[in-house]
Amino acid sequence: MNVLMVTNVIAPDKLGGLERYVRELSAALVRAGQNVTVISKRTADTQPTHEIASDGVEIIRISPPNKRNPFFALAYPVLISLAVRKAIKAVRERGPIVLHGHFPVPMIGPSFGQVPYIYTCHAPVYKEILDERQGSYSLPRPVQKLAVWGLKTIERQVLKRAKTIITLSSFIRNEVAVLDRAAGGRVQLLPGGLDTEKFAPLETSRSGAAAGPILFSARRLVKRTGAEELVAAMPEILRSLPDAQLMLAGDGTRMEHVAKAIVNNGLSEKVKMLGRIPEGDLIAWYQNCDIAITPTQALEGFGLSTVEALACGTPALVTPVGANAEVVGTLSPLLVAGGKASGDIAKAVIALWNERDAYERIQATARAHVEPEMSWSNVAEMHVNLYSSLAALPGVTRR
Repeated sequence: MNVLMVTNVIAPDKLGGLERYVRELSAALVRAGQNVTVISKRTADTQPTHEIASDGVEIIRISPPNKRNPFFALAYPVLISLAVRKAIKAVRERGPIVLHGHFPVPMIGPSFGQVPYIYTCHAPVYKEILDERQGSYSLPRPVQKLAVWGLKTIERQVLKRAKTIITLSSFIRNEVAVLDRAAGGRVQLLPGGLDTEKFAPLETSRSGAAAGPILFSARRLVKRTGAEELVAAMPEILRSLPDAQLMLAGDGTRMEHVAKAIVNNGLSEKVKMLGRIPEGDLIAWYQNCDIAITPTQALEGFGLSTVEALACGTPALVTPVGANAEVVGTLSPLLVAGGKASGDIAKAVIALWNERDAYERIQATARAHVEPEMSWSNVAEMHVNLYSSLAALPGVTRR
Protein backbone atom coordinates (compact mmCIF):
# COMPACT_ATOMS: atom_id res chain seq x y z
CA MET A 1 0.00 0.00 0.00
CA ASN A 2 0.91 3.65 -0.42
CA VAL A 3 0.39 5.24 2.99
CA LEU A 4 0.25 9.03 3.23
CA MET A 5 0.81 10.42 6.73
CA VAL A 6 -0.25 14.00 7.44
CA THR A 7 1.19 15.55 10.59
CA ASN A 8 2.43 18.79 12.12
CA VAL A 9 6.19 18.19 12.37
CA ILE A 10 8.22 14.99 12.03
CA ALA A 11 11.37 13.90 13.89
CA PRO A 12 14.19 14.76 13.80
CA ASP A 13 13.01 18.23 12.70
CA LYS A 14 11.45 18.38 16.18
CA LEU A 15 11.96 15.77 18.92
CA GLY A 16 8.66 15.59 20.78
CA GLY A 17 6.62 12.48 21.48
CA LEU A 18 4.19 12.95 18.56
CA GLU A 19 7.03 13.73 16.17
CA ARG A 20 8.95 10.62 17.16
CA TYR A 21 5.83 8.46 17.05
CA VAL A 22 4.93 9.38 13.46
CA ARG A 23 8.51 8.95 12.27
CA GLU A 24 9.05 5.59 13.96
CA LEU A 25 5.65 4.25 12.88
CA SER A 26 6.38 5.34 9.30
CA ALA A 27 9.78 3.62 9.35
CA ALA A 28 8.25 0.46 10.83
CA LEU A 29 5.65 0.41 8.03
CA VAL A 30 8.43 0.73 5.44
CA ARG A 31 10.17 -2.27 7.03
CA ALA A 32 6.84 -4.10 6.77
CA GLY A 33 6.80 -3.55 3.01
CA GLN A 34 4.63 -0.43 2.69
CA ASN A 35 5.40 2.77 0.80
CA VAL A 36 5.13 5.71 3.22
CA THR A 37 5.08 9.44 2.50
CA VAL A 38 4.86 12.01 5.29
CA ILE A 39 3.62 15.56 4.81
CA SER A 40 5.18 17.71 7.51
CA LYS A 41 5.80 21.36 8.33
CA ARG A 42 9.27 22.81 7.69
CA THR A 43 10.91 24.09 10.88
CA ALA A 44 14.12 25.48 9.33
CA ASP A 45 14.95 26.98 5.94
CA THR A 46 17.80 24.48 5.50
CA GLN A 47 15.43 21.51 5.46
CA PRO A 48 14.72 20.14 1.97
CA THR A 49 11.22 20.38 0.54
CA HIS A 50 11.42 16.75 -0.54
CA GLU A 51 13.62 13.87 0.56
CA ILE A 52 13.69 10.12 0.82
CA ALA A 53 15.41 9.42 4.13
CA SER A 54 17.77 6.58 4.96
CA ASP A 55 14.94 4.68 6.69
CA GLY A 56 12.96 4.68 3.43
CA VAL A 57 10.40 7.28 4.54
CA GLU A 58 9.57 9.92 1.95
CA ILE A 59 9.12 13.39 3.46
CA ILE A 60 7.38 16.36 1.85
CA ARG A 61 7.82 19.56 3.85
CA ILE A 62 5.52 22.56 3.54
CA SER A 63 6.40 26.10 4.65
CA PRO A 64 4.30 27.74 7.40
CA PRO A 65 3.51 31.47 7.48
CA ASN A 66 5.92 33.77 9.31
CA LYS A 67 5.18 34.06 13.05
CA ARG A 68 5.98 37.78 12.88
CA ASN A 69 2.89 38.23 10.72
CA PRO A 70 0.35 40.09 12.94
CA PHE A 71 -2.39 37.90 11.46
CA PHE A 72 -0.40 34.70 12.01
CA ALA A 73 -3.05 32.97 14.15
CA LEU A 74 -5.68 33.52 11.45
CA ALA A 75 -3.47 32.91 8.43
CA TYR A 76 -1.79 29.76 9.74
CA PRO A 77 -4.66 27.21 9.43
CA VAL A 78 -5.73 28.56 6.03
CA LEU A 79 -2.27 28.52 4.44
CA ILE A 80 -1.28 25.19 5.99
CA SER A 81 -4.53 23.60 4.81
CA LEU A 82 -4.01 24.82 1.25
CA ALA A 83 -0.41 23.60 1.19
CA VAL A 84 -1.38 20.17 2.51
CA ARG A 85 -4.18 19.75 0.00
CA LYS A 86 -1.73 20.60 -2.80
CA ALA A 87 0.79 18.05 -1.50
CA ILE A 88 -1.87 15.33 -1.16
CA LYS A 89 -3.04 15.97 -4.72
CA ALA A 90 0.53 15.58 -5.99
CA VAL A 91 0.99 12.26 -4.18
CA ARG A 92 -2.38 10.91 -5.36
CA GLU A 93 -1.40 11.54 -8.97
CA ARG A 94 1.15 8.72 -8.57
CA GLY A 95 -1.49 6.19 -7.52
CA PRO A 96 -4.03 5.26 -4.83
CA ILE A 97 -3.27 6.06 -1.21
CA VAL A 98 -4.40 5.29 2.31
CA LEU A 99 -4.62 8.62 4.13
CA HIS A 100 -3.67 8.77 7.84
CA GLY A 101 -3.78 12.05 9.80
CA HIS A 102 -2.06 12.77 13.12
CA PHE A 103 -2.69 16.46 13.81
CA PRO A 104 -5.88 18.48 13.32
CA VAL A 105 -4.77 21.68 11.57
CA PRO A 106 -3.17 20.10 8.46
CA MET A 107 -6.17 17.75 8.22
CA ILE A 108 -8.68 20.58 7.72
CA GLY A 109 -8.55 20.26 3.93
CA PRO A 110 -8.89 16.46 3.84
CA SER A 111 -11.81 16.66 6.30
CA PHE A 112 -13.81 18.51 3.65
CA GLY A 113 -12.67 16.20 0.83
CA GLN A 114 -13.99 12.94 -0.53
CA VAL A 115 -11.14 10.60 0.39
CA PRO A 116 -11.84 8.48 3.51
CA TYR A 117 -9.09 8.74 6.09
CA ILE A 118 -7.87 7.33 9.39
CA TYR A 119 -7.10 9.79 12.14
CA THR A 120 -4.98 9.16 15.23
CA CYS A 121 -5.89 11.52 18.07
CA HIS A 122 -2.76 11.78 20.23
CA ALA A 123 -4.13 14.50 22.52
CA PRO A 124 -6.72 17.30 22.32
CA VAL A 125 -4.61 20.11 20.89
CA TYR A 126 -7.11 22.77 21.90
CA LYS A 127 -6.35 21.97 25.56
CA GLU A 128 -2.60 22.38 25.09
CA ILE A 129 -2.46 25.78 23.43
CA LEU A 130 -2.78 27.87 26.61
CA ASP A 131 0.07 25.97 28.27
CA GLU A 132 2.70 24.39 26.07
CA ARG A 133 2.32 26.63 23.03
CA GLN A 134 1.92 30.01 24.68
CA GLY A 135 5.67 30.58 24.46
CA SER A 136 5.50 30.12 20.68
CA TYR A 137 2.38 32.11 19.91
CA SER A 138 2.29 34.67 22.79
CA LEU A 139 -1.25 35.68 21.90
CA PRO A 140 -3.26 38.27 23.84
CA ARG A 141 -5.85 36.61 26.07
CA PRO A 142 -8.90 37.44 23.86
CA VAL A 143 -7.05 36.12 20.80
CA GLN A 144 -5.97 33.00 22.70
CA LYS A 145 -9.59 32.29 23.56
CA LEU A 146 -10.47 32.64 19.88
CA ALA A 147 -7.57 30.34 18.95
CA VAL A 148 -8.72 27.70 21.44
CA TRP A 149 -12.27 27.88 20.08
CA GLY A 150 -10.95 27.61 16.53
CA LEU A 151 -8.78 24.59 17.31
CA LYS A 152 -11.64 22.88 19.13
CA THR A 153 -13.89 23.43 16.10
CA ILE A 154 -11.19 22.12 13.74
CA GLU A 155 -10.57 19.00 15.86
CA ARG A 156 -14.28 18.25 16.05
CA GLN A 157 -14.58 18.55 12.25
CA VAL A 158 -11.58 16.29 11.63
CA LEU A 159 -12.92 13.67 14.05
CA LYS A 160 -16.44 13.79 12.61
CA ARG A 161 -15.22 13.05 9.08
CA ALA A 162 -12.68 10.37 9.96
CA LYS A 163 -13.64 6.88 8.80
CA THR A 164 -11.74 5.32 11.69
CA ILE A 165 -10.22 7.00 14.76
CA ILE A 166 -7.24 5.56 16.62
CA THR A 167 -6.23 6.44 20.17
CA LEU A 168 -3.34 5.06 22.19
CA SER A 169 -5.22 5.10 25.49
CA SER A 170 -8.71 4.96 26.97
CA PHE A 171 -8.06 8.41 28.40
CA ILE A 172 -7.78 9.94 24.92
CA ARG A 173 -10.72 7.87 23.70
CA ASN A 174 -12.78 9.63 26.38
CA GLU A 175 -11.40 13.00 25.27
CA VAL A 176 -12.57 12.22 21.72
CA ALA A 177 -16.05 11.48 23.05
CA VAL A 178 -16.06 14.84 24.85
CA LEU A 179 -15.43 16.57 21.54
CA ASP A 180 -17.93 14.45 19.62
CA ARG A 181 -19.94 11.60 21.11
CA ALA A 182 -20.46 9.82 17.79
CA ALA A 183 -16.73 10.02 17.01
CA GLY A 184 -16.00 8.47 20.40
CA GLY A 185 -17.97 5.42 19.31
CA ARG A 186 -15.72 4.92 16.26
CA VAL A 187 -12.46 4.79 18.20
CA GLN A 188 -10.14 1.80 17.91
CA LEU A 189 -7.66 1.48 20.75
CA LEU A 190 -4.19 0.47 19.54
CA PRO A 191 -1.05 0.26 21.68
CA GLY A 192 1.58 2.93 21.28
CA GLY A 193 4.92 1.84 19.89
CA LEU A 194 8.58 2.14 20.77
CA ASP A 195 11.89 0.71 19.61
CA THR A 196 12.24 -2.19 22.04
CA GLU A 197 15.58 -3.13 20.50
CA LYS A 198 17.11 0.20 21.50
CA PHE A 199 15.18 0.61 24.73
CA ALA A 200 16.29 -2.59 26.44
CA PRO A 201 17.85 -3.58 29.78
CA LEU A 202 21.59 -3.66 30.33
CA GLU A 203 23.17 -6.96 29.32
CA THR A 204 25.03 -7.04 32.63
CA SER A 205 23.40 -6.64 36.03
CA ARG A 206 23.44 -3.23 37.68
CA SER A 207 26.35 -2.57 40.02
CA GLY A 208 24.20 -1.43 42.93
CA ALA A 209 27.11 0.71 44.15
CA ALA A 210 24.99 3.75 44.98
CA ALA A 211 22.93 3.70 48.17
CA GLY A 212 20.16 5.12 46.04
CA PRO A 213 17.68 5.54 44.85
CA ILE A 214 18.76 7.29 41.68
CA LEU A 215 15.60 8.94 40.34
CA PHE A 216 15.32 9.99 36.71
CA SER A 217 12.73 11.93 34.77
CA ALA A 218 12.77 12.99 31.10
CA ARG A 219 10.22 15.75 30.67
CA ARG A 220 9.44 18.70 28.46
CA LEU A 221 9.70 21.50 31.02
CA VAL A 222 6.20 22.96 30.82
CA LYS A 223 3.59 23.17 33.57
CA ARG A 224 1.57 20.10 32.64
CA THR A 225 4.51 17.66 32.76
CA GLY A 226 5.09 18.13 36.50
CA ALA A 227 8.84 18.75 36.75
CA GLU A 228 8.26 21.47 39.34
CA GLU A 229 6.13 19.17 41.49
CA LEU A 230 8.83 16.51 41.28
CA VAL A 231 11.50 18.96 42.46
CA ALA A 232 9.17 20.10 45.26
CA ALA A 233 8.85 16.45 46.36
CA MET A 234 12.59 16.03 46.90
CA PRO A 235 12.89 17.55 50.42
CA GLU A 236 10.35 15.03 51.76
CA ILE A 237 11.99 12.18 49.82
CA LEU A 238 15.40 13.12 51.25
CA ARG A 239 14.13 13.11 54.81
CA SER A 240 13.37 9.39 54.42
CA LEU A 241 15.95 8.52 51.76
CA PRO A 242 18.92 10.85 52.35
CA ASP A 243 21.03 9.22 49.62
CA ALA A 244 18.43 9.80 46.89
CA GLN A 245 19.40 11.77 43.80
CA LEU A 246 17.25 13.19 41.02
CA MET A 247 18.42 13.58 37.43
CA LEU A 248 16.09 15.72 35.33
CA ALA A 249 16.43 15.71 31.53
CA GLY A 250 14.69 18.09 29.15
CA ASP A 251 14.12 21.76 28.42
CA GLY A 252 11.18 24.05 27.90
CA THR A 253 9.48 27.27 28.93
CA ARG A 254 9.66 26.45 32.68
CA MET A 255 13.39 25.68 32.70
CA GLU A 256 14.35 28.80 34.67
CA HIS A 257 11.55 28.22 37.19
CA VAL A 258 12.75 24.66 37.78
CA ALA A 259 16.35 25.82 38.20
CA LYS A 260 15.30 28.47 40.74
CA ALA A 261 13.24 25.94 42.69
CA ILE A 262 16.28 23.67 42.97
CA VAL A 263 18.40 26.49 44.37
CA ASN A 264 15.69 27.90 46.65
CA ASN A 265 15.10 24.46 48.22
CA GLY A 266 18.82 23.89 48.77
CA LEU A 267 18.81 20.92 46.37
CA SER A 268 21.79 21.80 44.18
CA GLU A 269 23.78 18.79 45.41
CA LYS A 270 20.86 16.37 45.02
CA VAL A 271 19.04 17.48 41.86
CA LYS A 272 20.84 17.87 38.54
CA MET A 273 19.36 19.38 35.39
CA LEU A 274 20.76 17.58 32.36
CA GLY A 275 19.05 19.68 29.68
CA ARG A 276 18.11 18.08 26.38
CA ILE A 277 20.09 14.87 26.01
CA PRO A 278 20.70 12.61 22.98
CA GLU A 279 18.82 9.34 22.68
CA GLY A 280 21.84 7.25 23.66
CA ASP A 281 22.16 9.13 26.95
CA LEU A 282 18.41 8.85 27.51
CA ILE A 283 18.54 5.08 27.19
CA ALA A 284 21.58 4.90 29.48
CA TRP A 285 19.78 6.86 32.19
CA TYR A 286 16.73 4.61 31.95
CA GLN A 287 18.96 1.56 32.21
CA ASN A 288 20.96 2.80 35.18
CA CYS A 289 18.44 4.67 37.32
CA ASP A 290 16.46 2.95 40.06
CA ILE A 291 13.09 4.64 39.50
CA ALA A 292 11.90 6.58 36.44
CA ILE A 293 9.23 9.13 37.30
CA THR A 294 6.51 10.64 35.11
CA PRO A 295 4.92 13.32 37.36
CA THR A 296 2.30 14.51 34.86
CA GLN A 297 -0.20 17.15 35.98
CA ALA A 298 -2.46 17.11 32.90
CA LEU A 299 -2.92 15.52 29.44
CA GLU A 300 -0.73 12.43 29.14
CA GLY A 301 -2.08 10.80 26.01
CA PHE A 302 0.20 7.75 25.90
CA GLY A 303 3.05 7.85 28.42
CA LEU A 304 6.04 7.33 26.11
CA SER A 305 8.60 8.08 28.82
CA THR A 306 6.93 5.51 31.05
CA VAL A 307 7.00 2.69 28.52
CA GLU A 308 10.58 3.51 27.52
CA ALA A 309 11.65 3.07 31.15
CA LEU A 310 9.74 -0.21 31.49
CA ALA A 311 11.31 -1.52 28.28
CA CYS A 312 14.70 -0.88 29.89
CA GLY A 313 13.64 -2.98 32.89
CA THR A 314 13.22 0.00 35.22
CA PRO A 315 10.23 0.53 37.55
CA ALA A 316 8.28 3.56 36.32
CA LEU A 317 6.38 5.62 38.87
CA VAL A 318 3.54 7.85 37.61
CA THR A 319 0.87 10.22 38.79
CA PRO A 320 -2.77 9.12 38.27
CA VAL A 321 -3.22 11.54 35.36
CA GLY A 322 -4.10 10.81 31.75
CA ALA A 323 -2.89 7.50 30.35
CA ASN A 324 -0.20 6.94 32.98
CA ALA A 325 -2.16 4.63 35.25
CA GLU A 326 -3.32 2.59 32.24
CA VAL A 327 0.29 1.82 31.37
CA VAL A 328 1.54 0.69 34.79
CA GLY A 329 -1.57 0.00 36.88
CA THR A 330 -1.80 -3.68 36.00
CA LEU A 331 1.91 -4.15 36.71
CA SER A 332 1.70 -2.92 40.30
CA PRO A 333 -0.41 -0.41 42.25
CA LEU A 334 2.84 0.77 43.86
CA LEU A 335 3.70 2.45 40.57
CA VAL A 336 0.75 4.87 40.73
CA ALA A 337 0.98 7.75 43.21
CA GLY A 338 -2.08 8.62 45.27
CA GLY A 339 -2.32 12.02 43.59
CA LYS A 340 -0.38 14.49 41.46
CA ALA A 341 0.86 16.85 44.20
CA SER A 342 4.45 16.88 45.39
CA GLY A 343 3.53 15.18 48.66
CA ASP A 344 1.80 12.35 46.80
CA ILE A 345 4.86 11.87 44.58
CA ALA A 346 7.20 11.82 47.59
CA LYS A 347 5.11 9.24 49.47
CA ALA A 348 4.97 7.01 46.38
CA VAL A 349 8.74 7.11 45.82
CA ILE A 350 9.45 6.26 49.45
CA ALA A 351 6.90 3.43 49.53
CA LEU A 352 8.15 1.87 46.29
CA TRP A 353 11.81 1.97 47.33
CA ASN A 354 11.13 0.57 50.80
CA GLU A 355 9.03 -2.35 49.51
CA ARG A 356 12.13 -4.25 48.41
CA ASP A 357 10.48 -7.56 47.46
CA ALA A 358 7.79 -5.81 45.43
CA TYR A 359 10.35 -3.49 43.84
CA GLU A 360 12.47 -6.42 42.67
CA ARG A 361 9.41 -8.23 41.25
CA ILE A 362 8.47 -5.12 39.30
CA GLN A 363 12.02 -4.76 38.04
CA ALA A 364 12.05 -8.38 36.87
CA THR A 365 8.75 -8.13 34.96
CA ALA A 366 8.85 -4.52 33.72
CA ARG A 367 10.05 -5.26 30.18
CA ALA A 368 7.58 -8.07 29.57
CA HIS A 369 4.83 -5.59 30.40
CA VAL A 370 5.49 -3.66 27.16
CA GLU A 371 7.37 -6.06 24.89
CA PRO A 372 6.43 -7.50 22.43
CA GLU A 373 3.00 -5.81 22.53
CA MET A 374 4.41 -2.33 21.99
CA SER A 375 7.27 -3.30 19.69
CA TRP A 376 7.10 -1.46 16.39
CA SER A 377 6.83 -4.69 14.40
CA ASN A 378 3.66 -5.60 16.29
CA VAL A 379 2.18 -2.10 16.14
CA ALA A 380 2.97 -1.78 12.42
CA GLU A 381 1.22 -5.08 11.71
CA MET A 382 -1.91 -3.79 13.47
CA HIS A 383 -1.84 -0.65 11.34
CA VAL A 384 -1.39 -2.61 8.11
CA ASN A 385 -4.46 -4.68 8.96
CA LEU A 386 -6.42 -1.50 9.63
CA TYR A 387 -5.22 0.12 6.41
CA SER A 388 -6.23 -2.99 4.46
CA SER A 389 -9.78 -2.77 5.78
CA LEU A 390 -9.95 0.92 4.83
CA ALA A 391 -8.48 0.29 1.37
CA ALA A 392 -11.28 -2.17 0.66
CA LEU A 393 -13.91 0.56 1.01
CA PRO A 394 -15.46 2.08 -2.14
CA GLY A 395 -13.69 5.24 -3.26
CA VAL A 396 -10.49 4.75 -1.32
CA THR A 397 -8.49 3.27 -4.16
CA ARG A 398 -9.50 5.92 -6.72
CA ARG A 399 -6.89 8.42 -7.75
